[in-house]
Amino acid sequence: MRDTPGGVEVYVHVRHVGMAFAAGMLAFPGGKVDPADGADPDEAFVRAAIRETHEETGVELTPGDLVPWAHWITPRFEERRYDTWFYLAALPSGQATADVSGEASTVEWVRPADALARGDAGDWVMLPPTAVVLASLTGFATTAEALAAGAGRAVDTVVPGWLDDGERVWALLPGDPDFPGDDPGDVQ
Repeated sequence: MRDTPGGVEVYVHVRHVGMAFAAGMLAFPGGKVDPADGADPDEAFVRAAIRETHEETGVELTPGDLVPWAHWITPRFEERRYDTWFYLAALPSGQATADVSGEASTVEWVRPADALARGDAGDWVMLPPTAVVLASLTGFATTAEALAAGAGRAVDTVVPGWLDDGERVWALLPGDPDFPGDDPGDVQ
């Protein structure tokens, strides 16, 4: 995240259409935990976030820079399942982002509300976790305010539910009247 005269901005990218997961979709920098990230899950997620941020943006972060913000696990009907942590971090002073991984067709700093508007207009496609995280950031005037809100807060695990009407599968999110909840189960 960074502060601008127009408000808080987040760094996003549109994944190349050839990617195996979320091809062509708006996403935040990130990726999977590698064995070198360690065996302790809490530490491994943080190390992976730091490593992946550097690999995809060139930005150097430390564990103290990360504030846990959201935790999503893909529903059981998905062939590929992911256990995903979202962290907030301020862009460190003197650093700049760059698309250094080649995994994105577009990279951009954008205000969360503007990203959601572009999604509503059909300019960007995003998975529910991305949209929910963006929506949760729209009320903050500064990066420091968002980081302070995240410090020490409990992060609940979200596993979307679903309805299958025989022709389409409808995602159900917490707050939807028919949301059943789900058991995280086994994930990749």
